[in-house]
Amino acid sequence: MRETSAMRELHKIREKIYEETKDMTTEEFIEYIRKEANKAKEEMKRLRENTAEKQTN
Repeated sequence: MRETSAMRELHKIREKIYEETKDMTTEEFIEYIRKEANKAKEEMKRLRENTAEKQTN
């Protein structure tokens, strides 16, 4: 089966996360996930705000 570019990108992301978290305790890993989730929420909020601004202009 041929790997698509999207699948390659997902594999790279998963490898990066693994490397960043492989030596973490469970508590550290949970905190890592929470911080990354908060970053993602802030980015989505910013994108929504930018989209809303563009629609009103």
